[in-house]
Amino acid sequence: MIAKKFRYALLLGVLAVVVTSCEKEPSLSSLDDDYLVYTASDPAADFSLYETFYLPDSILLIGAGDRTTYWSDRDAQSLVSAVAENMERRNFVRVDDRAEADLGLQLSYVEQVTYFVGYDRPYWWWYYPYYWSPGYWGDWLGWHYPFPVYYGYTAGSLLTELLDLGSETGFTSKLPVLWDSFIAGVVSPNKRLDLQRALRAVDQSFEQSPELAR
Repeated sequence: MIAKKFRYALLLGVLAVVVTSCEKEPSLSSLDDDYLVYTASDPAADFSLYETFYLPDSILLIGAGDRTTYWSDRDAQSLVSAVAENMERRNFVRVDDRAEADLGLQLSYVEQVTYFVGYDRPYWWWYYPYYWSPGYWGDWLGWHYPFPVYYGYTAGSLLTELLDLGSETGFTSKLPVLWDSFIAGVVSPNKRLDLQRALRAVDQSFEQSPELAR
């Protein structure tokens, strides 16, 4: 059983329900006042075996409209850079060609809507047609999560997923997600403050994942 990891700061939170945890669940009422950072990883993954990673320079917006939309302004670049810098501090090397990368990183921001992810349906955003496609990364049928997940996302959630691009490909193969993070409550009336909160939360997601290093 994998232990889910939580971190709270004085930031606006959004309800997230996580089950199959080895830790005591927090009071749901307390999440109204807190900022939540959740991480989970494949317990069998040996991250020291990976060297390079590819990270797109934009963030997918979920719920932004009826077509695929990406967030790529200065704030988005700050978040992308924060993720890249955390990876590099853990001795991973960023490459410009995803075909040469051992790992892929994708960032998504839930702008307006709520979707649920369940262990019985291991695809993220099962009914959402514009989410990151495994085909973006290569010849994979779908997603594979080697750890149990079941939680809900609301507007203002930032998602990060780390993918094993060296896994077996083919019509019946699924792309493994080795690590993911969920940051709730990125939205507030003060956009400048939102960015600083989100950047601190990105750092925290890596801080509470010591296994993510080589």
